[in-house]
Amino acid sequence: MAKMRLQSEWKIWVAIAALIVAIIGYLYVVSRPPMEGGEYLWKITKIDDERTLTVRGSGIVMQVKLIGLRIPKGQEAAAKDYLAKTLENNWVKIKVLREEPKVPKEVIVFLSVDDINAKLIRQGFAEIDRDEKTFDIRPYIELEQEAQREKRGMWSQAIPGAK
Repeated sequence: MAKMRLQSEWKIWVAIAALIVAIIGYLYVVSRPPMEGGEYLWKITKIDDERTLTVRGSGIVMQVKLIGLRIPKGQEAAAKDYLAKTLENNWVKIKVLREEPKVPKEVIVFLSVDDINAKLIRQGFAEIDRDEKTFDIRPYIELEQEAQREKRGMWSQAIPGAK
């Protein structure tokens, strides 16, 4: 039997190991969700109803609920349609304001810099829940008054439940 001398075999193994580490590093970087302002973004995968969304990010799938909104009867379909057109399959920033076990987290959703809760109120699809104590509702009340003045959404006609 002839003896083989494999003096430079270690170089091949080092090159293969470096290639594997590079591939793993690349896959790690591209699999992470995008960031905006130092915060990870969440992808809206489903609009469950007029206030509840399913989001995915960093390997986690969860349901979240838009906080501080009341959507009157007759406006549910319009609000859900608006959310679907605006948010579905987009990356958003989520600010969690209330967390309780076994119920969706209550949040404010931001698409780029736009506050989606505020947009729903401004478009007249929702009104602010004046009983909300988790955050300052004053800016939202101003948006609701603007929608009333300009007769947008629910304010364009007399709908029971709209104040």
